[in-house]
Amino acid sequence: MNELELAPVKEVIGIIDSCINEGQLETCDKLKKYYARRARSFGVVNPEDIERELAIKIEEKREELRYAETFLH
Repeated sequence: MNELELAPVKEVIGIIDSCINEGQLETCDKLKKYYARRARSFGVVNPEDIERELAIKIEEKREELRYAETFLH
């Protein structure tokens, strides 16, 4: 049985960018942790950096959604 490949981090960022509410961002937070663990298991030398960058991306999206919510109301 072949092990599944690790998706490019660009695809994970695309998922984060497509979030439209806080619930989806919470799911992305779980995805971020899982992705970093998978990266570590594939021998990626900087999984902590990947997790940190994804966390930053999630927070940026969270801020974007807050601004949009404030602007719409």
